[in-house]
Amino acid sequence: MEIAEFVKENIKKAVNDIYNMHVDDILVEHPDKEMWGDFSTNISLKISKLVNQSPMEIANKLCYKLRGYELTEVFEEVYYVQPGFINFRLSKEWLQNVPLLVNTGLNDYGKGEIGEGKRIALEHSNVNPNKATHIGHLRNACVGQFVERVYEFLGYNVEVQYYSNDLGVQVATSMMGVEKIKDIHSKDYEKYDHYAWDIYSRMETLLNNNADLALEREDLLKKLEDPNHPISKKQKKLAFKILVENLKTFQDLGFDYDVVVNESDIVNLKLWEKTFEMLKNNDNIYLAKDGVSKGCWLVKLSANKNSIDKTGDNYHEEDKIIVRSNGVPNYTGKDIAYHMWKFGLLGIDFNYVKLDTGTQTKQLWITSYLPQNVNENITFTGVDIVFDVIDVKQTYAIEAVKTSLAYLGFKDQSTNMKHINYGFVYLSRETAGELGIDISDNKDKYGMSGRKGWGIKIDDFIKMVDKKLLDNYGATDSLRIVRNGAIKFEMLKYNTFQDLVFDLKGSLDIKGYSGPYVQYTFARTNSLLEKSQGYLEKMFNMNKKLLINSNLNEKELSLLRWIYRFPEIVKKSASEFAPNALCEFLFELCHRFNSFYNDEPILNAPSDKEKFLRLNMTKSVNVILRNGLFLLGIEAPSRM
Repeated sequence: MEIAEFVKENIKKAVNDIYNMHVDDILVEHPDKEMWGDFSTNISLKISKLVNQSPMEIANKLCYKLRGYELTEVFEEVYYVQPGFINFRLSKEWLQNVPLLVNTGLNDYGKGEIGEGKRIALEHSNVNPNKATHIGHLRNACVGQFVERVYEFLGYNVEVQYYSNDLGVQVATSMMGVEKIKDIHSKDYEKYDHYAWDIYSRMETLLNNNADLALEREDLLKKLEDPNHPISKKQKKLAFKILVENLKTFQDLGFDYDVVVNESDIVNLKLWEKTFEMLKNNDNIYLAKDGVSKGCWLVKLSANKNSIDKTGDNYHEEDKIIVRSNGVPNYTGKDIAYHMWKFGLLGIDFNYVKLDTGTQTKQLWITSYLPQNVNENITFTGVDIVFDVIDVKQTYAIEAVKTSLAYLGFKDQSTNMKHINYGFVYLSRETAGELGIDISDNKDKYGMSGRKGWGIKIDDFIKMVDKKLLDNYGATDSLRIVRNGAIKFEMLKYNTFQDLVFDLKGSLDIKGYSGPYVQYTFARTNSLLEKSQGYLEKMFNMNKKLLINSNLNEKELSLLRWIYRFPEIVKKSASEFAPNALCEFLFELCHRFNSFYNDEPILNAPSDKEKFLRLNMTKSVNVILRNGLFLLGIEAPSRM
């Protein structure tokens, strides 16, 4: 049991013993300042009115009772302060045993089994196969990989899905560009998706200025829905070619996936038709007879369904269109069918074909609606939970999917569908300038637009970071590891749901709040452990009671008081989809360790007690940094 849960259970017992009252929702948190203790609770204030006593009187009684529960092996002090908070201070002996627990578990420290093997379909990256990936996609992939690893760490079975929209407007635009634009040649580009980037941008400009071309694209979109049409087969080859190039980019940063789901297969397997039959028979999905959405099918989303103004200008904003007036389902409509499949609610499944792109270590599969090369032991349908990492612009559409599932009676599935949205990625003024962007307007940050061809390809961005590292530190064996650490940490250290301004200089600062700083600290602990020549192993069979040091100094206590928090921060960062919380924890751990390292001799400690403790602390920091970096998708280099 984690220490915070141990505190809660004892508080529950004390409240029940004194007041014959059962309480469940007990807040136990770390005080803002460590001088106030390690844990604190406001339970006395919470139940004051219920028992008709002052918070201070309740706190006094609870503290007396808690001290009698033989908590002294864990806490050296349980006391209360105004206006009724109860504080708990961990004992020095208990704190010294934490590194032993960490080092016994090693790679397992912080792991949990709360997932109980439940299956999660995690969808992330999802780059339309029409052009190269840009750094906005990079944040999506970084958040997705963190979610994958942290939930698997907690006992879930996570299956990573890469949705490839090979039928949409974007791929149709690229297809037209390949056919019509003859002065841009693929042979002039290092990668085919870079060629497609420029083709797409040029074609988008032509479409915006030519109504006939726009009509031609509409006709092309209809043809693409027919899998037997020659242009559809040609488009599928183009989309696959770009998909593979995108996967190569993600490979360079250490991302991989379990299955690629093609939108064309969703259409060809008739998932939408079966879903639509179910939707049409539900009173909350309706055909608009008039107003701005006349002829469209919509999902009711308005707060007051009985007072919808079916003629007002805002009508289409209150409820969500899922089928256009021409009878073609839009992205949201198809997404409802897609999620019905994810949860196994349609009784239909794809066939799966092994996909060997040479871009990842684990086996990758791709969907097919055709019965060839079927592997009957593979399925990605019928999961327990769905996580979708999709930007904040799609919140409204995702809500329509969740609401539709609930309308159809699948309330548990609606509840178990989570939208992990994230803010937009911008470049700092200095970073934008280094990438050759015109910054003469002196803005603080610079965004991107794929349609205008204005943005930063991930491949180009990687090259820029590599060059900066070479200029700063020269060629090293760990350059790729440090580069990926710098990029991923910078993408994850901010609140997921807020916008991010990427600054290259800060991301590479080996002394600042950065991935390389955490990696450097890990390498330092590794070096110390190598130099110790197996000292810990030699001492491990001794009586640990003889090695307890009652005279811990402030630097040792400060570090010990941070080490034990790792399991709780893993759970917190997972439940809140907050990799930034883990980043902050690891940075503070490094700060405390380096402060301890600079002030206290470790290998040359004055006694066996001190050397044993300090090396155990060093090893536990090493374990936590390795595990924490892994959860962030970052490798821990043994040397830097």
